[in-house]
Amino acid sequence: MTYIDTLFLVLLIPLVAAVRYVIVPVRLREWLIIAASVMFLATWGHVSLLVFLSVIAINFAATIGIDRAGDRASRYLMAGMIAADLLALGYFKYFNFFIDSWNGVAGTTLPHHDLGLPLAISFYTFHLVSYLVDLQGRRVRRAGVREYLFYLSFFPHLVAGPIVRAWQFFPQIGKRRDVLGDLPVGLYQFVSGIFLKSIIADNIAQLIDPIWDGTGAFVPTGADHWAVAWLYYCQIYADFAGYSLMALGMSRFLGYRLPPNFRQPMLASSLQEFWRRWHMTLSRWLRDYLYRPLGGSRAGRWRTSINLMATMLLGGLWHGAGWTLVIWGALHGAGLVIERALGLNQSGWNGSRGAARAGWFVITQIWVTLAWIFFRSANLHSALTFLGALGDRSAASMVIHPPIRLAAGFGLGALLHQAFELGIVRMPRRWIPGALGLTTALAGVADVVILAPSKVFIYFKF
Repeated sequence: MTYIDTLFLVLLIPLVAAVRYVIVPVRLREWLIIAASVMFLATWGHVSLLVFLSVIAINFAATIGIDRAGDRASRYLMAGMIAADLLALGYFKYFNFFIDSWNGVAGTTLPHHDLGLPLAISFYTFHLVSYLVDLQGRRVRRAGVREYLFYLSFFPHLVAGPIVRAWQFFPQIGKRRDVLGDLPVGLYQFVSGIFLKSIIADNIAQLIDPIWDGTGAFVPTGADHWAVAWLYYCQIYADFAGYSLMALGMSRFLGYRLPPNFRQPMLASSLQEFWRRWHMTLSRWLRDYLYRPLGGSRAGRWRTSINLMATMLLGGLWHGAGWTLVIWGALHGAGLVIERALGLNQSGWNGSRGAARAGWFVITQIWVTLAWIFFRSANLHSALTFLGALGDRSAASMVIHPPIRLAAGFGLGALLHQAFELGIVRMPRRWIPGALGLTTALAGVADVVILAPSKVFIYFKF
């Protein structure tokens, strides 16, 4: 079951109504949400459910030990538990990748495991690790059973984020919060999320997937390949930002707040700015729990460059077991290193250098678009073949076939959505309710009228 399945949508409305307006005791309300979250996870299979329950049970026991132990013992216990969490993640996510790599080098035929990838294991591992670190550092208190289960299983962010820190979420648990704007804002976020996912992302996917898969009805030109690379950028933005908006909206319905995950990334004029706008909760997690512990930017230029590359390489590998994802991370790491060497990370970059900023905006967006080719391609050979096609200079290379032109229309929708969100924050306050209401109504009508074959959210596989 996904968040755009009819069954989920039919179940969500009665659940929200019951939880928000009928069930008064907050603790009972939260136990019901925990039960609904576990049931949602169970629809993806017993392996996903058993792994989730087992991992959080062991981690909860570790939190008791960390809370009661002295400083030195708690550090050892924290490190051991984090290592166990990462080993579990590594087994399910990377075991087959390493087996394939070893078989290719050694000429062996070691077998794969066939348990599959448990749903959401990457995202709840992030939550587990950050909570262990913050608990050991005494930055958050130890949670009780209900708080712990609610934080980790809360279904809006369970599968693909946003990644929520304990200090952001714990103060909301157990509190009754009735804010007048929650329902209309939540409705806008939820309906807009469906629009981005079902109307923009899924329609783009339907039109450009044959190019990636090599099953199209026409031979794509060089211009087609450039357009498809940019359209995948639009697709993954609409897919993931759509999911994130739905998560924020569902949370608002229930009376809780999640941190935003996107802020107009296609308007970023540097890679550093891009990562402050794209999957923001992941960027902050990598910064706080990986980049800074490695030394951050405090140990000189070369060490900073190594720290940036290591962080982005591991960020790429986190997305999946494949050399194309490692290269995607390396491209972003290399770009960040180049920007720092050129001084583009300094605060003065946000000043008056209009022409230079515009030029680097173009370079940044092209760099990001080219990197997405590795992210999307099934293997390294496919990625390099796609890159080679971008250099087609034949007479017919500028032709863009009708399906790609149609997909570009949906791609513009992703840009317009970001422009609209940028405009909202600059709009007079008295106009905002009307603008959000009109947008919600139009997006809701489009969600019903414009159909596309439903596809699983891209980030569900991570």
